Amino acid sequence: MRVASQTRVLLCMCLVALFAVPAVYSQSSKGSIAGIVSDGSGAVVPGVTITAVEKNTGLTRTTVTNSAGNYAIPLIPAGTYEVSATLDGFRPVRYSDIGVNVASDVTLNITLQVGLEETVTVTAAAPLIEINRSQVSTVVNEQMVTNLPVNGRNFLDFALTTPGVVKDVRQGDLSFGGQRGTLNSLVVDGANNDNTFFGQSLGRTGSGRAPYQFSQDAVREFQINTNAYSAEYGRAGGAIINVITKSGSNELHGSGFFFKRTKGLRSIDYISQINNRPKGPYDFDQYGASLGGPIVRDKHFFFLNYDAQRNTIENPVVLNLSGTIPTDAATQAGLATLRALGGSYTRGQDQDVYLLKTDSEFGRNHLSFRYNRQKFTGTNFESSGITVAEQHSGNSLVNTDTFTANFTTPITTSVFNEVRGQYAKDSEPGLANSTRPEAIVRQNGQTVLTIGRNFFSPRETTIKRNQIADTMTWVAGAHTLKGGFDYSKDDILNFFPGNFSGSYTFDSLAQFNAGVPTRYVQAFPGPGTTGATTHPDLKETALFVQDEWHVMSDITLNLGLRYDRQGIAQPDVKNPDPQLAAAGIDTSRVPVDGNNIGPRLGFAWTPKAIPQTVFRGGYGIFYGRVPSIVIGTAHSNNGINVQTITFTGTQVPTYPNTFASLPTGVTLPKPTIFAFDPDFQNPKVQQASLGVEHGLTNDLSVGLTYQYLKGDDLTRSIDINVSNPTTATLPITGDGTATFTKYTGRPFTNFGRIILFQSSAHSKYDGLTLDVKKRFSNNWTANASYTYSKAKDDRPDATAVVPGGSDDAKYIQDPLNIAGDYAYSDNDVRHRAVLSGVWNLDYGKSFGYADAFLKGWSLSGIVTYQTGQPYSGLINTDLNTDQNSRNDRAPGFARNTFRLPDYFSIDPRITKDVSVGGGLHVQLIGEVFNVTNHHNIIGVSQTYYSLVSGSLVQQANFGRPTVAADPRTIQAAVKLIY
Repeated sequence: MRVASQTRVLLCMCLVALFAVPAVYSQSSKGSIAGIVSDGSGAVVPGVTITAVEKNTGLTRTTVTNSAGNYAIPLIPAGTYEVSATLDGFRPVRYSDIGVNVASDVTLNITLQVGLEETVTVTAAAPLIEINRSQVSTVVNEQMVTNLPVNGRNFLDFALTTPGVVKDVRQGDLSFGGQRGTLNSLVVDGANNDNTFFGQSLGRTGSGRAPYQFSQDAVREFQINTNAYSAEYGRAGGAIINVITKSGSNELHGSGFFFKRTKGLRSIDYISQINNRPKGPYDFDQYGASLGGPIVRDKHFFFLNYDAQRNTIENPVVLNLSGTIPTDAATQAGLATLRALGGSYTRGQDQDVYLLKTDSEFGRNHLSFRYNRQKFTGTNFESSGITVAEQHSGNSLVNTDTFTANFTTPITTSVFNEVRGQYAKDSEPGLANSTRPEAIVRQNGQTVLTIGRNFFSPRETTIKRNQIADTMTWVAGAHTLKGGFDYSKDDILNFFPGNFSGSYTFDSLAQFNAGVPTRYVQAFPGPGTTGATTHPDLKETALFVQDEWHVMSDITLNLGLRYDRQGIAQPDVKNPDPQLAAAGIDTSRVPVDGNNIGPRLGFAWTPKAIPQTVFRGGYGIFYGRVPSIVIGTAHSNNGINVQTITFTGTQVPTYPNTFASLPTGVTLPKPTIFAFDPDFQNPKVQQASLGVEHGLTNDLSVGLTYQYLKGDDLTRSIDINVSNPTTATLPITGDGTATFTKYTGRPFTNFGRIILFQSSAHSKYDGLTLDVKKRFSNNWTANASYTYSKAKDDRPDATAVVPGGSDDAKYIQDPLNIAGDYAYSDNDVRHRAVLSGVWNLDYGKSFGYADAFLKGWSLSGIVTYQTGQPYSGLINTDLNTDQNSRNDRAPGFARNTFRLPDYFSIDPRITKDVSVGGGLHVQLIGEVFNVTNHHNIIGVSQTYYSLVSGSLVQQANFGRPTVAADPRTIQAAVKLIY
């Protein structure tokens, strides 16, 4: 019955998309110019010829106003346009400087006067506020991308200059509206640029490995849609980041750049400072060049870009020799071996990025091709840490290739079509520095050093994507209709051989010297299975319709409907255990959610009584995707594909030997398995917003916006194999007793942990933003925003997939009491203020002989302040006996009751532009990140209690900083611009 119902929904959506003809072009990566033409009396004027010409490429588009006086020129590239209006009997009007940004809907209402006089030229730009926009969105324009300082030159960091955006607790991700970063989506030149396995962008840029996939010099601008955006976009419950790359023009332009940082231009890291460590080596170079221009003037154009980074940083290694170290020969021999292996080493981030783009005009048709390649080597990035030897690491590689094509055509003066295609490949293997098994050497209960091969290396994850999308737009009276489809197929290879190469644990240096461990762990592929190799492929289908309806001259409604379906490759193996069958758990089935229908509703009202003011609001239901990392985990960790055995006593091999195959006679342990909950659904987020924006001048606006997000069916990992909760107590040294819950039963007696991927998590966000925008005029531009917000959740996370390791910290504490973890979100930032701007100090005045020094200066910068994000006080043991020792909170404390210190950073840039003649300019640039050297703490010791001899002991180092953002760093650069 459910399948039939889903099929009917899909067929109905197809019919609507094909025959109702589709809507709102404001959300495409292309922009638009639209408006109403009236005469001096206010009456609408049909039959007016409207012509828009892009001033740098000569691209020309023409349309005619309809019977309602409306016109629209959709699907035009970002640029600066000259717009003219002509009709016999009226004076021609020409607007000389109309800027169109990425996905912007520029409203240009035109008034014609009767007469035959010469053309009336209007030099003022269109109003800054978008009177037809209902969604919450912000454009980071070319002026900002080019001139603002950004640490590491990852253009996505500019998103942090926009209201309500914070860094996600998962490194490299951004959080919008309190949501986890896995719910965002990145679109580049109209193509899906998401890494659907890890739930990040292609190349996992910014995640501590590859710094960026696209050069900052290749990005023109981007738009961030954070709430109630168009039905054209989906696969996201957070934000859509819509990026366009640069194109060539009729003028030949080129540039070259070199950015340099060294150890001497960087303050000592705060963590090294408080631990009395010396400043480590640091060298950072970025360089590249761009060239763009015409192939055939007004017809065909090209743009080329190359960008390189060379970066070296130190990984200090310090043997953790706490307490008294025995002096016997075996202990000292083991220590000598570790000292020989425990030297500090260098980590590196070397990357090359290439981009080639062509744009062509064929009559009224526009064709664009773009190829981008990223090649990254992260030397010793597979593992790192103060007690991690170099041989325990390996190189992290990232190789991405994306090829996109975009073809837009005006079928008639009122019907337009855009078709987009993409092929993408994201290959991310990880190498190993050693062939020896992993060995964790401990002494006095502390890890001294970890050596040997990383337990999951070598590994590989590769995605190959084919995508096709088509959108048609029809301007019909007061309606701009849009509709279409988007289909994407990802073939995914994942090889994650956790513990296949073996892992030794030695509880003393003497044990290590003898080669006889306390325990030894090794995993083996199940007979007749693919073992650690999985193919969690995806097929994503979307259909949408949208109508931008100009109900009246001052009221616009944006109405839309979207259908999303994420097709998921099913596992090959079913665990036949009768206990699982009785509970309805099928390891060979991943539920496919087929009823993801998302309505969108928005309005924009510009009351005539309040000029240059727009009230806007919107509501929509949005569905996120399920990252394939959880799907692949369910494919392999079913208790059959991978069989992990812990050997103790006489069964352990002698270090560094491993077993070539599963030893005969070994009793298989109770496995820990992963499976999907039978009722699993895709994440669903309801978004709503209400705001007002007022244009103080044509270039300056102020806005107040309230945003609300409610997340349901959010993904989490949860262990269901616990039962019989009982109350227990422990003494607290010097402070009474503590009461807590512990489990005494395992309902599934044939298993250890049974971890289900559930859609049982929830979130809620309320945010109020005040923002001021100043468009570039009179030599300066600026954006300022302040956001007050609250984000709460019960700990959703779509990336907890490795039991027994750091992923265990992502689980809720009590699997039988989800509500017990409902608290302020890990991404809750109560107050956040950001100021960014560019000021060109050259006002054209002449200072005679002093011109060479006094002219050509500009200042820019970013100032950021936010209150600290929350964290929990923990205990260092598995207090509730659920086999997870990393998520137990200190008794008496709720989740996230503590806060990190406030974050504050001032990042200024000063630029001196020198003209050397012949159109060549030299720019000398100085940048400082965190100029006040504020100690921005982003991680602390969270162990509040330790269990010592049956008693809870409060830890003196609780809250001590363990991770800090970059200290003051100075960067110098030179640019050549032609």
